[in-house]
Amino acid sequence: MNRYRSVFLSDLHLGTKWSRPEPLGRFLGRVRCDFLYLVGDIIDGWKVSRLRHLSDPHRDILRRLGALARESEVTFITGNHDEFLDRFLGLRKARMFFRDRAFHRTADGRCFLVSHGDEFDRVIRRFRFLNALAGRAYELTLQLNAALPLAGRHRRSIAGLLKRKFKNLACALSGFEGRVVAEAKGAGLDGVICGHLHNPSIRKVREVLLCNCGDWVEHCSALVEHPDGRLEVLSLDDTGGLNPGRP
Repeated sequence: MNRYRSVFLSDLHLGTKWSRPEPLGRFLGRVRCDFLYLVGDIIDGWKVSRLRHLSDPHRDILRRLGALARESEVTFITGNHDEFLDRFLGLRKARMFFRDRAFHRTADGRCFLVSHGDEFDRVIRRFRFLNALAGRAYELTLQLNAALPLAGRHRRSIAGLLKRKFKNLACALSGFEGRVVAEAKGAGLDGVICGHLHNPSIRKVREVLLCNCGDWVEHCSALVEHPDGRLEVLSLDDTGGLNPGRP
């Protein structure tokens, strides 16, 4: 059993066929924490309109999260794919507190904004048709990935590459990074923890620490806080375990 002070998960996209509930279930079965943050796009409301429409493996993930909520403080932050849950904002349901954003103080005293990140994505918010177009293109590249023969464990993900290219372009056009940094600096924060970009990373930009949880479609990654406050990205390895390091 692995014990962390905090665990941050984003972009599970439960309800889509590309979600990875099996490795996620194994991770949740091995982890314990004081604080669990679900950082948006947990349930893909663009694909499923009712929770009962989820398949058994995906519903099992919700049951596991509910079980963790019995011993951890769970904050569910809605994203652009699960905004249908916005009606619960400010309420506690199934032992989870629903928020549009939250603030987390690490064990070493640093303060972070926790947000899915779509609030800083001006292109996605203003031009929703681009979001739908990008989502469809992403699905097509994932299908292409699945059709290609495996070429060793270092095979690059075409879907991931194209999604990163689109996200980087969209973020550049919308000033995503600058808006995130400005928000943190304006509020006197040490950093921001988000999802949305499906790009697990920890990096410093203009003295602001930008952390991304990654996703459970391609990378199968999580951001964790150790008891001393140190933040680290865990990524799925070839044995099915989550180990330190960016994929």
